[in-house]
Amino acid sequence: MHKHLRLALASATAAALTGGLLMALPATASAAPSGLVGDFNGDGRQDVAAGTPYATAGGKWEAGAVAVAYGSATGIGTKKTISQNTSGVPGSAEESDGFGQSTAVGDLNNDGYSDLAVGAPYEKVGDDTNGGTVVIVWGSASGLSGATTVKDPAVSGHDRWGQAVAIADFTGDGKADLAVGASGTTQWIIKGGFTKAGSTGSKITYTTTWTGSTGVLDLTAGKVNADAKADLVVSGEKKLGSERYLDRNFLYYGTTSAPTQKAELPYGKNIAVGDLDQDGYGDIVTGETEDATEGDLGSTGTTAISYGTSTGVEAAVELADGPYGRPSIGDIDGNGFPDLAVGAPVSDAAAEYSGAVLVHYGTADGLGSPVTFTQNTEGIPGSAETNDFFGTATLLKDLTGDGYADLVVGSDGENDANGMLTFVKGSATGITTDGAANYSPSAFSMSTAYYPQLGMFLVG
Repeated sequence: MHKHLRLALASATAAALTGGLLMALPATASAAPSGLVGDFNGDGRQDVAAGTPYATAGGKWEAGAVAVAYGSATGIGTKKTISQNTSGVPGSAEESDGFGQSTAVGDLNNDGYSDLAVGAPYEKVGDDTNGGTVVIVWGSASGLSGATTVKDPAVSGHDRWGQAVAIADFTGDGKADLAVGASGTTQWIIKGGFTKAGSTGSKITYTTTWTGSTGVLDLTAGKVNADAKADLVVSGEKKLGSERYLDRNFLYYGTTSAPTQKAELPYGKNIAVGDLDQDGYGDIVTGETEDATEGDLGSTGTTAISYGTSTGVEAAVELADGPYGRPSIGDIDGNGFPDLAVGAPVSDAAAEYSGAVLVHYGTADGLGSPVTFTQNTEGIPGSAETNDFFGTATLLKDLTGDGYADLVVGSDGENDANGMLTFVKGSATGITTDGAANYSPSAFSMSTAYYPQLGMFLVG
């Protein structure tokens, strides 16, 4: 078993960086970048990055890579893979670096193009084994190109710098900041002011006394309260026994300085943030909720929503989803109410552990009953097979630039753990399978040696 398989399988990321889908007008020929979150090349269409930390790069096992899918008028267009062997990316691919274990999207240098932050938490830094590293791959008119290392401000103070990353303006100064997770209890936010030469703004620390030595394993940015600062869900684990962990999640409000812990959220994995009921306050979706005493071995597989209010978040409401929910939020049908897609990768709806995605459409009366999609759904290419894990990760983003969020689904068990991405289009009537397509690692020129598991993580 891979040395960090449990973490990767348990933490498929479907983080929404804003309180809902940023609607894009249809792309037009223009030299000006769109400024749209998730648009790496500024063409008015959102793009997708799939962190693949188990991918082989340069012949190095589990060196890691990121598959990048650019949006087009019909869906996924240009495709490429970025690794530490890519020209312009600092370092070099080494065995078990885990490049792509964490990813986040946002415009860090304020040039109108979204950038991609990538963590490689098992990178050896000097003599520091598993010291970890974070790089920013820069957006431009030609897409992602060139990268800059974000220096660890406390190399001797922790390990696995970059095992979690998130991008948003947490301090309200109008500049995007970078939150970075590492081992231990002291965590970091690097303030905006990023340049390709390596400059950043000041560095802020905050303490998470509730985490164990593993530190912060996931970070999800979004807007929950109504001020001008982004908020942050900070996730880690508490060890309950030799093989049992309790995954804990805390909401931190953004402030002009260090983020402030506001509330504890349901136990579980995989967080998404968005204003589902359109009341001006962000709602927090927790996937794969857990039993407080049995931890991850007592997962109920349900999805819980903590609705935001003027005074904080309400007690969570559970959805009848499962098993093992992987959520994403976006407006598929363009009715102004965000929808919720929940991946259920070990669902037996079509075949044993073949997986499914349940889509709850948003309305003025709340979320509707789920519509289930599997690889046996008419129009979705391929077929449901045992251990495909369709729904390992989900992402709702407008790749076509038509104002409707499209659905990208990861299936990290497909084809003997090579993995796969599936694109399904959004429309005024909801998900349509017209033009649905599958993309294997080879579509991104990614090696299929040693089980890369493409589709484990998705951001955009």
